[in-house]
Amino acid sequence: MSKKLTVKDLYELKGKKKLVSILVKNVEEAKAANKVGFEMLATGSPGLYKNPDNHPEFNDIINIRNAAPNAFMHWGAADTLYSGILEATRVAFKALEHGIDMFYCNNNFELIRGLYKQGIPGLGHVGLVPSRRTWTGGFKAVGKSAKEAINIFEQCLKIQDAGGVAIEMECVPFKVAEAITKKVEPIVVSMGSGPGCDAEFLFGCDILGTTEGHIPRHAKMYRNFQDEYNRLQVERENAFKEFYDDVKSGSFPEQKHILNIDEKELDIFLNNLEKR
Repeated sequence: MSKKLTVKDLYELKGKKKLVSILVKNVEEAKAANKVGFEMLATGSPGLYKNPDNHPEFNDIINIRNAAPNAFMHWGAADTLYSGILEATRVAFKALEHGIDMFYCNNNFELIRGLYKQGIPGLGHVGLVPSRRTWTGGFKAVGKSAKEAINIFEQCLKIQDAGGVAIEMECVPFKVAEAITKKVEPIVVSMGSGPGCDAEFLFGCDILGTTEGHIPRHAKMYRNFQDEYNRLQVERENAFKEFYDDVKSGSFPEQKHILNIDEKELDIFLNNLEKR
């Protein structure tokens, strides 16, 4: 992808081109995503008190933005980083100043509306919203009954009416997600909601097998980096032990690791040293 998408582009691509989004947590992942050509990129932030998902700090997020300059990027600031629309607006403008394109708003319709009035693109979240999961019974699918499904649609309309650019739809039955996607104007990003949405979204840590804690049912692991990290840790320990043992046995340092002095200069030095 050579050209970064704009909000206008997203609307024009709806129903015409399937987009792919990935959440990354470090520069290495961002560089890989940039090389592949992901159209959309996501990041999160730690909360004020805890960081259970190992999200990067804001300075690292800036580096992620710079490492993947061509992706339309949204950032999810933890709720504890702002209180109310005024503070959220300040935080969101800070993000925009650093090149981030869209602000994640959970399912806060008034926040989406408040940001929209300031010209800040907002992304809403429906279905399973992990940070709000107590309201829907924990980590479980939402929308499996007609009543829940129509409620999801109504939430999407609220996001649309508030000026939301995109909607993350998580763990919603794919036929429901597909039908709603066709009825709303914002880009609908599927997180475990099937192939009928405008974009497909996974976390990089799920793809690489480095997720700690809850692993979503919809996640697919393409590589197991954790096994590789474990192997590297064993190699790290072995290398450290070999160095330790070499020092104890006298086999390190070798001649190639040390510096020599001319014998004449050494004799002069040693004679002078004796006189001290």
